[in-house]
Amino acid sequence: MRHILSIDGGGVRGLVATIVLDALDGEFKAAGKSCSVSECFDLIAGTSSGSLIAAALALPSADGGQAPTPAQIRQRFEANVGRIFPQKFFTSLPLLGRLPQLFGPLYQPDGLRTVLQEQFGDVVFASARRNLMIPAYSIDPRDTVLFRGGPAYANREDGDRFAMIKVRDAVQGSSAAPTFFPPHMIENPDRSLHWTAIDGGVFLNDPAMAATAEAMRLFPGEDLHVISLGTGRQTRNYPFEKAKNWGFSEWISPTGKFRTPLISAIQDGQTRAVGRQLHYLLGEKYTRFDYRLEKGRGSDKLDDASKKNLRRLTQGALEMVEEMRPTLRTLARNLEPVYGAH
Repeated sequence: MRHILSIDGGGVRGLVATIVLDALDGEFKAAGKSCSVSECFDLIAGTSSGSLIAAALALPSADGGQAPTPAQIRQRFEANVGRIFPQKFFTSLPLLGRLPQLFGPLYQPDGLRTVLQEQFGDVVFASARRNLMIPAYSIDPRDTVLFRGGPAYANREDGDRFAMIKVRDAVQGSSAAPTFFPPHMIENPDRSLHWTAIDGGVFLNDPAMAATAEAMRLFPGEDLHVISLGTGRQTRNYPFEKAKNWGFSEWISPTGKFRTPLISAIQDGQTRAVGRQLHYLLGEKYTRFDYRLEKGRGSDKLDDASKKNLRRLTQGALEMVEEMRPTLRTLARNLEPVYGAH
């Protein structure tokens, strides 16, 4: 059985995925296992903020030491999210707070770049200790890109293509959500390849299906179990009477009352479609962790790094963890370390 871990994008809401991983690690310890969570997956995939978490699991630390524990990943994510999305007094204001987003990126990438440098240094995909996949979309040249590396990619042409790409560059590209951050240029060392990358969430906010296809290619004919971590399901409805006359200003503009519903619909639709497809394909070998963002359990905004929202996201995630505690315990019993190149 090959085990795949997939982590959705969601900006600040990536905190939800870190809480699930921390809870799973707690069940490992309760079951008397000394191995880490990351050691038990044959492939780890993550999009946008999920790529930051996936890379933390799959890579050695910036100084070449052990990868951080899930508890450390959670703590770092919560501590750094305000640096990535610095809270400005005017951004919470209706309409006026989002006006800058009409004319350029709302955030400069300096904070994100610094966090990634601190966490990953110059580690490249060839150094990944677990098989790692990070999606991004390139607007020049136009293409979907799955940055990949790890033991299974040794001596493979697709692995060689990305081997010397810095993982922090792939994470920054996968996290470059349009209107929030500028695109990120990614080049290999000899500059024979380049990508002008934007957020992988524009086509793979939930990378679980892509990760499944990749695992089928890496491990042909073997059984697969996919564990997919969501970051809170968006539940905001758009009534017909309100939406029937919408134009650009309501469907797309960040200054609209309903917060870019077209982008929300695209990401939510892709995630729901992936869930249905994997449920049909894998049945009980597909495990999804997610919850509805309602009743004070967190905002659906990508960039609400306020302490109030972090508390609400934490509360919602912990409630979900308790509801799915039996599933976590079963996973902890069944997951075993994967050794060697595979």
